[in-house]
Amino acid sequence: MSKNSNFIRFVLSLYKPVKFLTIVMVISMVISEIFDLIKQYIIKGIIDLPTASNFQISDLYKVIIILLVVIVLELIFFYISNITRTIYMVKQQTPYISEKLFKNLDKKGYPFFVNNFSGKISSSINEINDEIVNLNTLITTGFMSLLTSMISSLIILYTIDINIFITALILFSGIIITRLIYFSQKYLPLIQKSQEANREYIGVLNDSILNFASLRVYGSVENFSKMLKNKKQETNYFRNKASAKEFTYGAIANIVYVITFAILLYYSVNMFSKNLMSLGNLIFFINAMISLKSDTTLFAWSYIHIGEAFVKLKNCYNLLYDDTNLLDDTKESIEVVKGTIKFDNVSFKYTKNYVFQNFDLCIKEKEKVGIIGVSGSGKTTLVNLLFKFYTPQKGKILIDNKDINNYNTKSIYENITYVPQETILLHTTIYENIKIAKPTASYNEIVAAAKKAELHEFIEKLDDKYDTIVGERGIKLSGGQRQRIALARIFLRDSKIVIFDEATSSLDNNTEFKIQQNIHKYFNNQTIICIAHRLSTLKDMDYIVVIDNGIIIDTGSPKVIIPKYEKVDFLKNNDV
Repeated sequence: MSKNSNFIRFVLSLYKPVKFLTIVMVISMVISEIFDLIKQYIIKGIIDLPTASNFQISDLYKVIIILLVVIVLELIFFYISNITRTIYMVKQQTPYISEKLFKNLDKKGYPFFVNNFSGKISSSINEINDEIVNLNTLITTGFMSLLTSMISSLIILYTIDINIFITALILFSGIIITRLIYFSQKYLPLIQKSQEANREYIGVLNDSILNFASLRVYGSVENFSKMLKNKKQETNYFRNKASAKEFTYGAIANIVYVITFAILLYYSVNMFSKNLMSLGNLIFFINAMISLKSDTTLFAWSYIHIGEAFVKLKNCYNLLYDDTNLLDDTKESIEVVKGTIKFDNVSFKYTKNYVFQNFDLCIKEKEKVGIIGVSGSGKTTLVNLLFKFYTPQKGKILIDNKDINNYNTKSIYENITYVPQETILLHTTIYENIKIAKPTASYNEIVAAAKKAELHEFIEKLDDKYDTIVGERGIKLSGGQRQRIALARIFLRDSKIVIFDEATSSLDNNTEFKIQQNIHKYFNNQTIICIAHRLSTLKDMDYIVVIDNGIIIDTGSPKVIIPKYEKVDFLKNNDV
């Protein structure tokens, strides 16, 4: 199936919960415009009514009453269409779209999030929501409404004079067709480039704001300001170029229209002077020609805006539904019973130079293994490979003697608990941030996990206790408090393999000691990997592995390794 077909299917899928409402919205708008056509005929009849030989004032009242009824019906269907669109469709459609798009992110592999700005991804989700709402408006109040109005005006011209009708049909059909072709070929490609540039601009902007404190500290605000300026100028360059092409075509189309209208005016006035056209027909000819000019322009612009909406939707779709960097969710799920881990002859490189070559490491069931090494030695890369963030160029990684490459990545995540050095918290409550680890957890389970992480006492001193909002990325909490929330997550989650990546580095010695005791108390049936720079953190490990340049250079018990390497600088955290 072609990419365009997939895209159309995607757009149609966004209307799944509002199929009936969409039909009501469109049909109601068409009926409203039909009543508008009837209204115009009645008004034309009112103008010509007094010239009838048997005219009575009561006839005029009857026609006015009919006109009022038609106006009321026109308004009723107009509001049915608009209320359906602006209230009921938005209410049902936008939450569905948000859920659908966010759940789709769960299919993406790690490189997708590495290679794209978070702002670019989030803006794409928001943009699809906004453009679908915009598209609903363009289709009804724009495209369908104007199309019906133009057809109505042409019908009026047909009833007035066949020559005027044919001339107007050729004129406005020609303007519309040539304009749409012109815009498709000249205008929309530039708009697409403008949208792509704008998305990059939003990505840089969001990333800059998120890290604004760092930019200020390092004196880089001015440099990023210039970068943002250049991105916005690139966006404006393509849009301005597209606008220039529209103005050029618009000027030519208007000249042709004015000349044709002048000729038809002369023709119709001449017919009126010879009593071949009534005053009502003359007035409605002029009104229809003016309406057609306005409707034609607006119709073309509706088409353009619909095209722009589809361009934006397709750009966002191409990003969010790109078939690269997908998780292998069609593979079998792994079932981890023991928690053994083996790196078997693994070779891996990010770009040019290998981080590991023919690397071997075996961790037995329920073993607690510490890993140390200077920056760039490969400690974090081990974790990345174990989580299938990347695939080795050679060799196998086995859990319970099962090659993880043969199993879907989500099931790997479900069987490994990871505690990073830098804890990422959501802008919500402490309770919800702990519950992330186990969405089905009860309140008592959350509290129990917090107690094991030496966090409960601190929470109870807060005004809102577990309902305390932590701020964006946990900014309202200290580094140690954030880490304890991360540790509470592992106590809440039951998995056979637990990985600590310098997970207690921000804690004071007393709190670290208590948590280490709790880890060894509550994690007797798990395989534990502990990456550390603070060697004292590893004193209770079964053994410690020392890595340098992707090679294991030493192994041994904490009593042997810690004194041997305690003077080596492992405190740098800019790791590979």
